[in-house]
Amino acid sequence: MTTDIGGLSFAFNAGDGDIDLAGMVPELHGLDQIRGARIGDLFQAPERLAGVDRLGVGVSLGELDQVGTDLGNLDLGRLGLGRENPGDLDLGHLGAGTDELGLHPGPDGREPPGKPGLATDPPVFVDPTRRLPFVWRDPIIIDRSLLGEDSPIPWTWVPTPPRNSVHRGDLDVPVAPSASPTDGDLFESPDGGTRYALPRYSLAFETTGDPRVSIVERDGTAILIMAFAETPSPAAAPGVAKLPHLVTVSLKYRVPVITGGTMVLDLPFPSVRIDGTSVVAEMPLTTPGLRQQLLAALSSLEAGVSLVVGRAVTVGVPTGETMEDGLPGYRKERLLLEWTAPPAPLVISEAHRNRLGGVTGGIQPMGCVRIPFDGRSHPYWQDPARPERFYFLPDRFLLARLPGTGRPPALKVRATSAASVNDVRVTLEFYAQPVLVRERLEAARPVLEEETRVRGVVAPVRLEVLPDPQPVLRLALPQGGAPSIGLVERPEADIDLELGVTHAETLALEDFRLVYDALFGASLSLLRGEVRVGAGGASEDVPLELRFDCTAGDVLTLTVTAASAAHIEARLTNGIESRVRPGRPAALAVCADRQIPLSIEGLADDLVLPPGEGLDVRLVPRTPLPETGAQSVVLDQSGVVVDPDREAIWARVFDRTAQPQLVREVSVEAVPALFAGPQGDRVAAFVVTVERGGTVRLTEDAPTGVTSVRVPVQPLLTGAPPPPLRYRTETWWQSGGIGVSDWRETEATILLPVRTAPTPTTPTPSAQGGDER
Repeated sequence: MTTDIGGLSFAFNAGDGDIDLAGMVPELHGLDQIRGARIGDLFQAPERLAGVDRLGVGVSLGELDQVGTDLGNLDLGRLGLGRENPGDLDLGHLGAGTDELGLHPGPDGREPPGKPGLATDPPVFVDPTRRLPFVWRDPIIIDRSLLGEDSPIPWTWVPTPPRNSVHRGDLDVPVAPSASPTDGDLFESPDGGTRYALPRYSLAFETTGDPRVSIVERDGTAILIMAFAETPSPAAAPGVAKLPHLVTVSLKYRVPVITGGTMVLDLPFPSVRIDGTSVVAEMPLTTPGLRQQLLAALSSLEAGVSLVVGRAVTVGVPTGETMEDGLPGYRKERLLLEWTAPPAPLVISEAHRNRLGGVTGGIQPMGCVRIPFDGRSHPYWQDPARPERFYFLPDRFLLARLPGTGRPPALKVRATSAASVNDVRVTLEFYAQPVLVRERLEAARPVLEEETRVRGVVAPVRLEVLPDPQPVLRLALPQGGAPSIGLVERPEADIDLELGVTHAETLALEDFRLVYDALFGASLSLLRGEVRVGAGGASEDVPLELRFDCTAGDVLTLTVTAASAAHIEARLTNGIESRVRPGRPAALAVCADRQIPLSIEGLADDLVLPPGEGLDVRLVPRTPLPETGAQSVVLDQSGVVVDPDREAIWARVFDRTAQPQLVREVSVEAVPALFAGPQGDRVAAFVVTVERGGTVRLTEDAPTGVTSVRVPVQPLLTGAPPPPLRYRTETWWQSGGIGVSDWRETEATILLPVRTAPTPTTPTPSAQGGDER
């Protein structure tokens, strides 16, 4: 789902020169735990929202932590989200019911528009059908200079980040049967006494057989209205209650591209109202071309118009964790369960289109404008019905760093147990974030504005990530220990141009070693890749770079300790596992209405910060800070150099939970001379016990034997030698005595028994021929 936010929104790690796509607006500089956010979905807010640290259930948005001033706690109910100032938005009651949405009268006593039901803008929830990357979003910072001045500010709800597991009985919402529920599942109350089913919605029809699709004029603006009727869930049955939910609606249709091919556009309905068992969705047709385009699409089978109805629910889901008392753990989640409402595709009759004011003609194709920047030609696709709207691609994908302590690389290495070295398989799973060079977009804006004016549109340019890109990951992977000569498609990769790329690749041992070395910059040809986007028939490639010294995500942390109008005192700390060379990073003070450049004093050019260490610095603003102080300080870390620490990184990326082992065959041999003893005594048998292996019994008639030894796979992955073998020998003499040797270590694969004279008090072997583990 993509919500029209009316402006440009990018997600990025605050301060990165290459901005990772999530939003660049100072008003939301502190939202540091966002999960599943998409560009164009979220994160527009009025100026009064500046300084928010966390937004979630049970949080009143207190502790704004504003630099240079003490604002105390800000009550969530007085934020006045949206230009209509709807007043109190109680995040703790989302999903409490269709008639109790937690939307309360504002300070002026007015009800929010469209209540009961959801109005103005749909909330954004986690889609459980998508395999989301195993990271949360970094802080959101939105640059107002990239937005049109008249950009509307819709209501926004932020998904609740995962919290610690709780008992099922501690939940106050219905419980889902699995961590990824569907709209056909049966839900239960925490005590199991009530069962719930989630209804579906289908497009309603008139008695004439036409779908309930209409266009009305309201205050000089045409409004597209679609009505839906509730249909039962597959889990519906007598005694099953309706699961409380909110509703979102979006319209998808396929539009041709001038350069060839087609593209699917996703238009959300900004207003969705629930009235009993009916849903009414409204979309303002703000440009004349949009009305004709949608009517042409609704009249065309090739356009493939579909209506996607999302049901936003707040439920408890199992986390897979076990509580201290052995019971399963649960977590409260906000989920968006989508359903394509029948009929699909939706096609209206010619008579119906004429009643809606349609004109003859087909769907207008989407154009493409190419603008060079930094040696590359970047495409921007222009919406024919909304010429001020352009779609673009990220500049590249970089290996991400996870938030939290140590900000480890978003990469996991897992190995399987094997019967031989040739059978060892290693799975390397990574998450790469999209990044955007901000200067590229700023340089493109004047050209795109001119393209908009040529079409007679004066609205501000709006940019969004390309929808329906049909991407595929292509990697150069070694085979048989040799580099690949070309890129190979990996269709199983999970790719989202806004969220990133998640992929797991299983490799043979020798291939994995080459790939892992490439992560440290050992090779530019290995592990290179790209995300190929089938945009409009002519494919476009977005580079993918997987290297530990060039990642998406902050590696330095800046903690403000004191502030005044003249300067800011702060502590700069290396927050990762490897050494960092800060260089001369740039900094900005984000104030209520502007951004003030800061110079950093106290940094030497050759400074090297070991992991966890830091130093005090002074940030001096180019112009004095306002009396209200600054909401945050943004550090540009594009010039920071990381010296990857192989051992420290390996300790964070290797998954030790499985404890994979390699089974090796070891030979044990005794030469004939070993069986002869003093004074005519002879050795009856040698019993050799190998640690983490078996026991071999050798006699003069059978002087050789073989056993299996289990050794850890981990050392083999990094090229380290396998650990030495440890064994001991019991010497059984014909005279009845038994001698036991000390444990011996060797790196040989053929073991020789150690003949030991009997001791006066030789213990009887507890398990002859048994394993010693």
